[in-house]
Amino acid sequence: MKNIMIPTKDLTREEWLELRRNGIGGSDASVVMGKNPWRSIQQLWEDKTGKTPVQENSNEYTYWGNVMEGIIRKEFMNRTGLKVRQKHFMMFHPQFSFMFADVDGIVTDEQGEKCIFEAKTVSQYREDEWNNGKVPTEYMMQVQHYLSVCNMQKAYIAALIGGN
Repeated sequence: MKNIMIPTKDLTREEWLELRRNGIGGSDASVVMGKNPWRSIQQLWEDKTGKTPVQENSNEYTYWGNVMEGIIRKEFMNRTGLKVRQKHFMMFHPQFSFMFADVDGIVTDEQGEKCIFEAKTVSQYREDEWNNGKVPTEYMMQVQHYLSVCNMQKAYIAALIGGN
């Protein structure tokens, strides 16, 4: 079975947000598991069932995360020598169509393996959560979800912590 892919490049922000209502995405995975510190399962249910209007859950952190994504991707490529290709589509799991992935990019590593790429901006106050190569639980769940949907085995997460 093949994944269903829906192009997102020409969607407005509102259309993209509406499309996200059609299933559980990577950023929803930690909410479903009760491990998201910013969003409750009740809020997720209200969004997915249309009980609340389509809206951006935006704040300064998500705004700057979107602004910095391209810069983080470019710096990742500079530091690793790996090429990250942006994918402008939402991919739905071939068997579990309620699961989707909208990844920040796809990397082909030195062995030719396709891998997920995720860019994160992190507050300096959360720096300790990233020490020694650790990745916070909510982001690990996001990436695990993406790996399942995309049928991949490996992911790279690049984080800009505290603007540094």
